[in-house]
Amino acid sequence: MKKKKILILTSEYPDPNSTYETQVVHYYAKEWIQMGFELRVIHYRSVFPSIFYFFARILRRSVEKIFQTDFIPYTKLNSRVEYNFEGVNVIRQPIFKIFPHVRFFRRTIKKQARLVHADNNAFGFIPDIIIGHFVNPQLPLIAELKSYYPNVKSSLVFHENPIVISRLFGNQTSLYLEKIDYLGFRFAEMKNAFVSIFGKNYKLFICPSGIPDQYILPRVPTEKFKNEKISFCFTGMLIPLKNIDIILEAINLAFPNKKFYLKIYGKGMLRQQLEKRIKELKLEDCVSLEGKVPRDEIQSALANIDVFVMVSKPEAFGLVYVEAMGKGCITIGTKGQGIDGVIKNNENGFLCEARNIEELKSLFEHIRSMRYEDKIFMAKNALETASGLTDRKVAISYLEKIEAL
Repeated sequence: MKKKKILILTSEYPDPNSTYETQVVHYYAKEWIQMGFELRVIHYRSVFPSIFYFFARILRRSVEKIFQTDFIPYTKLNSRVEYNFEGVNVIRQPIFKIFPHVRFFRRTIKKQARLVHADNNAFGFIPDIIIGHFVNPQLPLIAELKSYYPNVKSSLVFHENPIVISRLFGNQTSLYLEKIDYLGFRFAEMKNAFVSIFGKNYKLFICPSGIPDQYILPRVPTEKFKNEKISFCFTGMLIPLKNIDIILEAINLAFPNKKFYLKIYGKGMLRQQLEKRIKELKLEDCVSLEGKVPRDEIQSALANIDVFVMVSKPEAFGLVYVEAMGKGCITIGTKGQGIDGVIKNNENGFLCEARNIEELKSLFEHIRSMRYEDKIFMAKNALETASGLTDRKVAISYLEKIEAL
């Protein structure tokens, strides 16, 4: 039986030269290979005029700290690189852009489409489906590739607010969108935003992420919720959008007797500011900054934690929410962001406004007052939800949704 072939185009993919690239697209790719598909992944890395890298080299530490990105020399970026990442063959393709956060030149898109087609021909690779992740340059690029592959189905998954499409592409937007067969969204709120701007005349689907099967416990650990002090955890970048300051303020108000402890995992530009605030609130004995630790180590930590809290905004999905639910944690997420809809308020976790200290404080107090049996019931619901969001299940669902559409 002939293997079906998938061409993946993405602006983010794990890269040997970077520690910040998200792995979300890679999780799908790994599963599809194991399912018997043949893949080609093209990771587009934007390259700017060399003068940008001159100044970036001078301000290297500030650039890495503020923008949460690695400094990669111009000479390394400006060349095509092929590599294998955990069994997935990847092409890192440079694509020139005059300035950050603007669209690519039309001639650049045409050139890249020619390169993709020629490259595929050289390897005898004719895709059955083209899948794009992230809008720029994937939206115009997939539309351009339709001239080479008119009968191949295409899909584009949004990881950003749909409003950016009109800003980037202006009156070309509708022409591009009409050439994409299926449009995916990381969460329902993003899909609704798209419909409010562009209408319903498209084939739309929700495309969540999953976690490895082994990250989900078979049952809620019996030691959960039994200690006198409630244990809390946050894991993520220490950057403004994560709203860690709100967690500190709310937990300090909710526990005047300090009968809690909070572990904060991650690194980032706000570490010194958070250290200062912890001292000001006299929380040194209750709150610890653990630094960045590997993903597998986070799993061990979550297994021993009662409550996971992250009220970040914007947040496309946030796999760590699902990881926490898979460990039987009572999980607090953000209303109107990616996890809203996965977390059902007061059923398998709680939802809170991003920067509402009073609401978060009330949630902490409510959790403290919950009966043990109610906590276990919510933890079981959370674990059941996470069990439906494994890497394999969401990868299968991704393709099934496209086929159903």
